[in-house]
Amino acid sequence: MKIAGSPRHPLAVYLLWFLLIFLGIGGMYGGAMLIADPSGVKIQFPPGTIERLPFPNYFIPGVILLIGMAGLPLLTAFALWNQPNWKWPMFLNIYPEQHWAWTFSLYTGIILAIWINVQIYIVGAIGQIQPFYGLYAVALIICTLLPKVKQFYRIAPSF
Repeated sequence: MKIAGSPRHPLAVYLLWFLLIFLGIGGMYGGAMLIADPSGVKIQFPPGTIERLPFPNYFIPGVILLIGMAGLPLLTAFALWNQPNWKWPMFLNIYPEQHWAWTFSLYTGIILAIWINVQIYIVGAIGQIQPFYGLYAVALIICTLLPKVKQFYRIAPSF
């Protein structure tokens, strides 16, 4: 698979990698903390918030956070950097003219936006973390959709 466009990485591509890696590291930390302490005490969640969850504790949200907000963004950052020609992700790629990793970057931003909105709906806003990650989701989506980023990850047609 050849990627069309310039061999040089636009600055926005580096920004996208940074956003994904930072999100992945934060997701690893948050997910690991919730799995290690499902009560949420170590991560300083207010005591009453657990009662609003459909889970008995924060273990399942920790696993979801670890997979969705650590695994997905780190896998996507890796794939954006290396552009592997894996077949399995193409099944989920709704933009076949783009490398699947670009599409997964867009998915990551959308999943983060949904995660934060569901979190606010269920437990309410806890401090500044939800507004920060809400804006982070918007930044990730915008960065992914920048024309130079989209062009960089466009797949060259093969004849």
